[in-house]
Amino acid sequence: MLNPGEQWQTYRHHGEPLSLDYRLRFRCDSNYYGPFCNKFCRARDDFVGHFNCEPSGSKVCMEGWTGPECQEAVCRQGCHQVHGSCTAPGECK
Repeated sequence: MLNPGEQWQTYRHHGEPLSLDYRLRFRCDSNYYGPFCNKFCRARDDFVGHFNCEPSGSKVCMEGWTGPECQEAVCRQGCHQVHGSCTAPGECK
């Protein structure tokens, strides 16, 4: 089994008249991650979300954003939880 990665793996096939040495590596397409290259993650910084992608393909929220899709702004410290709100990180309305 050959897992995706940057490391080359060397294989050797021995036969009667000859031997064959070869190196292989399997790389996922851009924005695809995981052992089967089936986890999609593309960094965003727009209305869809504000996140980067870890080497595993997990989303990591940019500073000032939270939530599953990193769409919720983190309000300024001290912003009232009931009567305050924000649409951008660090503000309070």
